[in-house]
Amino acid sequence: MKQEEERKTGHYAWLYGVIAGGCVAAMQIGVGLLQVEGEFAIMLGAAQGLLVCSLTVICGSMMEWLLTPLPVEEEDGPLHPARVRVREYESAFHSLADSFSGRSLSKEMMVEGADGAAVLDMPSKMNLLFHTKLEENRAAVAVQLNEMAQIMTDTIEYAWDTQTDESLETRLKKKLRSMGLSVHGVLVYQQENKRQEVYLMVNTRRRRCVAVKDVASVLSKMMKKSMMPARDSRAFVGSERITVQFVERTNFEVLYGIEKAVKEEEEVSGDNFSLYHCREGQFVAALSDGMGSGRTAYKESERVIDLLEQFLEAGFTKETAVRMINSALIVGSDEQVFSTIDISSLDLYTGICEFLKVGASTTFIRRENWVETISSTSLPAGVFHKLDPDSSSKKLYDGDMVIMVTDGVLDALPAECQEALMKDIIMEHDTENPKELASYILGRVQQYQDKQPADDMTVMAVSLVKY
Repeated sequence: MKQEEERKTGHYAWLYGVIAGGCVAAMQIGVGLLQVEGEFAIMLGAAQGLLVCSLTVICGSMMEWLLTPLPVEEEDGPLHPARVRVREYESAFHSLADSFSGRSLSKEMMVEGADGAAVLDMPSKMNLLFHTKLEENRAAVAVQLNEMAQIMTDTIEYAWDTQTDESLETRLKKKLRSMGLSVHGVLVYQQENKRQEVYLMVNTRRRRCVAVKDVASVLSKMMKKSMMPARDSRAFVGSERITVQFVERTNFEVLYGIEKAVKEEEEVSGDNFSLYHCREGQFVAALSDGMGSGRTAYKESERVIDLLEQFLEAGFTKETAVRMINSALIVGSDEQVFSTIDISSLDLYTGICEFLKVGASTTFIRRENWVETISSTSLPAGVFHKLDPDSSSKKLYDGDMVIMVTDGVLDALPAECQEALMKDIIMEHDTENPKELASYILGRVQQYQDKQPADDMTVMAVSLVKY
């Protein structure tokens, strides 16, 4: 009976995949026939239909495996079939990516010129733009498929690293019972850096409320390490059964401030920013400067920031997130659209800050009595399908500040000494308040202009403070 149900599920997955792929292929061919020659439209439509069909079937099967309860796997025993299946999916995605990354311009489109050089014949010139776009799209899809393969492996490995701690559960049940709590489950997840996260499924007895911070105190004594509730967890436990996450207490916290100026004759700034805790112990500050200025640039940079937040909150790495965003900018528009991406990611446990720049302006780090710079030579996202971001990391200490700016800020200073002058401006004001420093920097920069800002300007200051 169980095998019959599994066969039916597999048949439905294929049915959904064929229907989805067929619809996409039909729509693509219909649109393509209005723009290019029939054979190319049919080829493109069939390829995209096959892609959608494959992704539907593979992702459907993957989710079925992931949602199935994970059995215990012996440490030295054979690899569990679920892991084997996910790795097969990973291999399939990599192979599919390889097939999409081939060249799209065939040799048959080339003819021999009078001087022996290869040139495009007249019919091919009519389709050059189409083929160029097709090649860019194929490369972008290949990048996304490779990233999907890695995400699948990371997801299943995360699921296996989350284990039930029966010893801790037994001790917690005894201790928390005296507080009027019932413990129904304990999951302990150990990260690569050896820090632990604990998930408690609890509720109160006799319709009373217990503060989550009191539970954290009990958990800290039992685990012999300082634990605290996760940032978005509930403040109290009631009669309703809930799951509460506890994490190891961070060593630092952050303060931040932002100041902005809008380009002359524009209503909105083309710059967008984000400041948030993407996961426990990780704080991200991000800036994006859209192409041009005004509302169009604002929408472009807003799209980049929104995608970045979604990818990072989902657990993607910064490098994966910017590559996916770059692909989205290339594939998502017939016109060239590009935006800068500037990311500073702070580890609140260690104080290490990782910088990732895609066409972004210089970032400044104010130490106790000197200023350090982080520069970039990469192009903005959306220019080429192959992205080459600049990345680096620095150790920060109590009181250090990270100052991020958009191009409009440095461009307002004399061209021959922009970075040196910005360092002097940063050191002029010895405030420990990042909001005051950002406001002071923007005010001093505007003194070098005789009129209203010639470009959008954004200054963002983030300070690291030890608990």
